[in-house]
Amino acid sequence: MKTNIIEFFTESAQVFTNPDDLFYLKTEGKDTNGIISLIFYSLMLGLVIGIATGDIVVTGILLLVSFIVPLVCKVIHSLFAYIFARLLGGSGSFVNTFNLMSYSSVLNVLVIIGIALATLGFAVVIPILFLVFLWKIVIEIVAVSEEHNLGYAKSFLSTMGIPLIILIIIVLIGGLV
Repeated sequence: MKTNIIEFFTESAQVFTNPDDLFYLKTEGKDTNGIISLIFYSLMLGLVIGIATGDIVVTGILLLVSFIVPLVCKVIHSLFAYIFARLLGGSGSFVNTFNLMSYSSVLNVLVIIGIALATLGFAVVIPILFLVFLWKIVIEIVAVSEEHNLGYAKSFLSTMGIPLIILIIIVLIGGLV
């Protein structure tokens, strides 16, 4: 048990330091540490935000929401990335795509640090959130690249490019109707 916990946090550190190697190793085996990371770090973020509000009811609601919403959103995002990666010639599985893309939630640690720094002023949080958002995109692109044996350009298209184009088309068509 102790070694599993140490391995979990070691892998979390590798998301920051060397995600390419981590994801390469994870494509070889079957594990769910990425999904566990998604749940753990999302719950930690919800807990910290809840504690910052100072209301126990809000904290409870945030814990529930921070469990369900990130999980559902990541499943949907991983499904789109999987479908588009396969259309672009990828060879990975959906479960591994979901698992590897879930590792991006490790970056919620930086958001937690940003919330702690919010005592200096709320303006500190905005650049941190923006950088975490960009870094999560990079982590997800690397994850899809490793899982589906695609280059970074095709991985970008499958994770962000094609879904963004479809969203823009839907918004434009919706605005015209």
